[in-house]
Amino acid sequence: MNKIKDPYLHVFFPTGLWGDQFLGLFSCHYHMKALGKQGIVIHTSRNLFDAHHKRYINTTADILKFWSTFDTIKSVHFDLDQRYLIEDVEKCLYEIFGYIDVGYDDNYKSNLADFIDFSLFPDSNLKISGSKIAVFQPLSLKNKPPELVNDYICEWSESVKQLLEKKYKIYLIGSKDNLKECEKLYPFLFNNFNIINLMGKISMFEAINLIMNKADFVLSCCSWAGWCGISSRKKTAIAVGPLMEKGKTDERYVNLIRNKDIFYMDYSSKKEQSDKDISRWIEDNA
Repeated sequence: MNKIKDPYLHVFFPTGLWGDQFLGLFSCHYHMKALGKQGIVIHTSRNLFDAHHKRYINTTADILKFWSTFDTIKSVHFDLDQRYLIEDVEKCLYEIFGYIDVGYDDNYKSNLADFIDFSLFPDSNLKISGSKIAVFQPLSLKNKPPELVNDYICEWSESVKQLLEKKYKIYLIGSKDNLKECEKLYPFLFNNFNIINLMGKISMFEAINLIMNKADFVLSCCSWAGWCGISSRKKTAIAVGPLMEKGKTDERYVNLIRNKDIFYMDYSSKKEQSDKDISRWIEDNA
């Protein structure tokens, strides 16, 4: 069928999974510019497939709000169902650009925050202080495959020690569920006055704003905070999970990000060795 031609980049995005949002939007803004498009149109559905648990889950409403803050996202169409994605893409009135498998300039640098109108974020009373601010997401297991959970749990003692030696004030972010696990796994995070616990205390929008507009450094497990930091050109160290290791099924998502001059990536499955290697990178670069 003949597709409608317009000046926008039409892409499919899921209505969930925050990490995928930062990876995909970073890549799509490159392709928008490279193809001479004037904006992005998102095609999506009202629920999404959780590939790690083989189930469909509900839309994350805050992601719809997040899209609305981008000057470059011109509209959202609920016309593609992941259950029938190939068929729906063929039937779609617009040509859907498959950005996930399209390579691009390895040296590309951009700040995703430049496309966001932060005045549209919900009001916040969050007070942040410190001359050097590090945002740290130590754990996120909610959407991880149950059989691989242990390999997603990072070691952090040396990395945190190095940030403190560098005189950073560290702000912990994550959910209430993450907090309970972190108190068991990382008790050293909760007995230092230079480590401020915000886990379960702030909204997603407050956490995004904290990273994009306040942080000097981001330390992250295999979760959205790391990709948010990299996409907004914050110095970032991230320990990705086993499915993102070389040759594994999710490695293709790592290839969506650039800004390679400002981040270091290691693997959570390496445990103490990853912690030591990240610590050395912090010592040399933070």
